[in-house]
Amino acid sequence: MRVPHFPPLMLLFLSCLAMPSCKPPEPVTRCVIDRVEVLEIDENYFEDTVDEGNPDLFVELRYAGSQSIVYTTGVAQEAQLPVNLDFVAVNIEEVDFETEYEFTVFDDDVATTQDFIALGLPFRAADYVEAERQEVDITDGATTIRVHLIWY
Repeated sequence: MRVPHFPPLMLLFLSCLAMPSCKPPEPVTRCVIDRVEVLEIDENYFEDTVDEGNPDLFVELRYAGSQSIVYTTGVAQEAQLPVNLDFVAVNIEEVDFETEYEFTVFDDDVATTQDFIALGLPFRAADYVEAERQEVDITDGATTIRVHLIWY
């Protein structure tokens, strides 16, 4: 009696089917915004009358439609680019993957009101869920941020 010969890849597949721990991956149900990295900004975003040095950067995540704030980072004083701003694991559940959000980058000034560096940088988790991208660069042509994501 002749024993059938299976290529190594086929053997791996067949052994996986026989093992109870080999299951298809679970569907993604949560996107976590871990942190945002400000990579570059337009140096001429605002003409301050008082030289306050490097910008004191912070980022807000807002709902695009209502502009209500979802999360605001801490302020990176006298920021040297690139700068990481922690989002303390902001969670977006699967039902909100289609929701349109916007990131806004600010300079937290003392002499003037907070300066807008970049407004309305768009983000929607549904755009990245298929590839489960861990990093997403968003730009308006002058300011670029990198959003660091964790998928569950």
